[in-house]
Amino acid sequence: MIHLNYHLKKEKLAITFKLYSIIFFIFWNLGVSAQTVLLGDNAPYPNVNDGNFNLTNAGSWRLGFQSPFWTPSNQPQKEGHSMGLVQGKYFSSFDYAYIDSKPLNTSSNYRNLKEGDVLNWSMGADLEYISNGTVSLHLFFGEQERLLVEKVKLIGSDKTVEHFSGNYTITKEDALAGAPSVRVSFYSSEDVKVYLDYVNLSLQTPEKRGPTLSGKTVEKGIQLDWKDDKANSDTQFSIYRSKGENGAYQKLTTTQNFSFTDTNLINGIAYNYVVTRLDTSESTGSNKVYLKKIDNASPAPPTALKIEALNTEIKLEWNKSVDIDVANYSIYRSDAEGKNLRQIAHDINDTEYIDFTPKKDVTNSYIVFAHDYSGNKSRASKMIKAKVRTVLGTSFSDLILPMPIHNKLRSDLWGTDAVLPRDADNGIEDPEWSYWGGRPVKGMDNKYHMLVTRWPANATKGHWEWPNSTVAHVVSEAPTGPYKVKEETAYDFHNGLGHNPDIILLNDGTYMLYSLVDWEATLFTSKTMNGPWKRLGIMTVDWKSTNEDEKLSYRYYRNLSGVQLEDGRFLFVTKAGEMMRSETADPLGPYTVLTDQIRYNQIIPEKYRNSNYEDPVLWKDEVQYHMMINAFWDYRAIYLRSPDGIHWKFNPGTAYTPDNTSYEDGSRTHWYKLERPHVLQDQYGRATHLSLAVIDVPKADDLARDKHSSKNIIVPLTVHKRIQLLNKQKIGPSTKKIRVLIHSEADFDAQNDIDLASLRFGASEEVDFGRGSKVTKTKKKGKDLIIEFNGRGNGLTENNFAGKLLGKTKEGKLIIAFSKLSSNND
Repeated sequence: MIHLNYHLKKEKLAITFKLYSIIFFIFWNLGVSAQTVLLGDNAPYPNVNDGNFNLTNAGSWRLGFQSPFWTPSNQPQKEGHSMGLVQGKYFSSFDYAYIDSKPLNTSSNYRNLKEGDVLNWSMGADLEYISNGTVSLHLFFGEQERLLVEKVKLIGSDKTVEHFSGNYTITKEDALAGAPSVRVSFYSSEDVKVYLDYVNLSLQTPEKRGPTLSGKTVEKGIQLDWKDDKANSDTQFSIYRSKGENGAYQKLTTTQNFSFTDTNLINGIAYNYVVTRLDTSESTGSNKVYLKKIDNASPAPPTALKIEALNTEIKLEWNKSVDIDVANYSIYRSDAEGKNLRQIAHDINDTEYIDFTPKKDVTNSYIVFAHDYSGNKSRASKMIKAKVRTVLGTSFSDLILPMPIHNKLRSDLWGTDAVLPRDADNGIEDPEWSYWGGRPVKGMDNKYHMLVTRWPANATKGHWEWPNSTVAHVVSEAPTGPYKVKEETAYDFHNGLGHNPDIILLNDGTYMLYSLVDWEATLFTSKTMNGPWKRLGIMTVDWKSTNEDEKLSYRYYRNLSGVQLEDGRFLFVTKAGEMMRSETADPLGPYTVLTDQIRYNQIIPEKYRNSNYEDPVLWKDEVQYHMMINAFWDYRAIYLRSPDGIHWKFNPGTAYTPDNTSYEDGSRTHWYKLERPHVLQDQYGRATHLSLAVIDVPKADDLARDKHSSKNIIVPLTVHKRIQLLNKQKIGPSTKKIRVLIHSEADFDAQNDIDLASLRFGASEEVDFGRGSKVTKTKKKGKDLIIEFNGRGNGLTENNFAGKLLGKTKEGKLIIAFSKLSSNND
């Protein structure tokens, strides 16, 4: 191997956009305009030999796609596949690996290299996180290796491609060996991905040199000017343009002039321009010029707005703005009078939008704005109004209450403006730690406990450090916090490593813990939430009896949530929403899978089904089983009810969205994403609080040593009232009277607090729409209240396993309850 001296140019490309116009030129290398391309960029012609890794459409790094032109030294392997293509980049996270190109003799312009020929090379690379990742670039002439650049250091966590370039002069030995091939070597540490964006290699051919191009923005558009000392009076020039840096080039025109103004463009969009010379043949392309013309004129607003009130959603449609430079739309919602206006959606590229979070029982008003590529915002559209068909209490999200403020709302915390100010004492957060998911449990000591996942906020991989997370034991005097660390590791096994912990409340009053340890579903038990936690072992699942693809079988072991059944067996919901049950009272299993994943369940409406579901939570109370599961593509969750934990009924509307977090003083936060739901249950099994893992930015943007992180929040809920159906016979359309006992509780006086005229009882399909049976008379029973309903319109059928009660207190607060029906209704 010969280690060559080389000219190395490393440059970070930063773009600063001005208000009215912008000019940004990329003169890659003037030598590029006098070249025969062997590999890579050949603008305005297609990329040669997949030097930009776009030949194979690889959108997911998990699948480990490979380019047909490159051969990797390591095939995809391990949990996340450590080498392959993703979104036009090649990556490796091996300690050492490389890719080899095919011999570079496929270009129609290729000629045999000779001694003294000069090759220009350039390379763009990036490093996923701050670490010691590097790349090397080699040429091979037969068995002869030429090291062009060795282990160039990369800057991680900045998401900025670093560019390197130089040249190499062909030796006699090289020329005799024939066409070269390229090797790129990847060196990683801590399993961090090293990204290769492109590799270019070209032979300097001055005789084919193209024009030298420059450009600027003018009033009418973008003006290009070029020089070419090889031109004569008959020479013509072709002008090519691509949208964005990596778009395909299209010819705009051919001219004999040395200038051209592009007037057929969209303001605010960046274009790449290349010019070629036309004589007896076409020259290579000029240098690239990258320009964007910005204006300050507001676009026209959208028109012809239409609104449709659905059961729990409101659908908006509009005609797009007449201006061609509109990039997207934003949606704002207000009350019936147009007050309290706030944005509920942005970057909408379509001309319709479904609001999944409108307020119930009131009229919602909407306006739409257009936004152009230059950053200008239109006037507001005409306001339109609608009211959903269902009433408050239909959806689980209707139960979510504002969070109490423990001390004060603070702005001196990590996070984007959307999550500031906030209460740092709600749930658990710490600038030194990222927290992610934990179930609050009221212990025998009357304190509130969580076993919660965490990892150092400044760990190498930022949020993606979670596979190395530990499970900590945190405690609070109040359900909403603040939670403080009592034990840094909740259990001794495997140094406390674990993820996605879930507490299963056992029938004898003790506890079982599920934790994902080394990707295995591990169970522990303890008599108290204070531990010690005894490891039981690893769960086993008979998933091979299902139709599941083996590569997806991991879903039966991760993100599990479970309950113990009355007969002692265990019921768990899997990552994707399948239900599985143990064959015996042994919590380790084996488990039999009983249902398919939730996204294919026909009970889920189509508009909620088109997502990928994970992060379920399962619980049961005196009446029924409950499940909430997160739709992580749509940033919202759904909620279902069941009589047995196997056969589920979809509950209309959302369970929660990022729009659901607010404080008692009216302040709101808008987290980028809410995940890992858990509920705090009272002695009757009712959900009193919702625990959520929250993050302020996309997970990939939560990096080490930045201002972003994650935490757990605890949100109070409207708690279901305890009711009892007193009818002994099956309830149906002919039932004349329905008698329901409503229990009083410490904070609820059934005899005095209820607005009786608001109460409705019956099937949820009726009650959710404000229908159902109405109150005819009442009777006191001790501290409780017996209410008699006119049975007309109750709506209960064979498909109902629980009766629903909805109403309000005299203060306007929501009353919601469910009762078991007579066995004749089951």
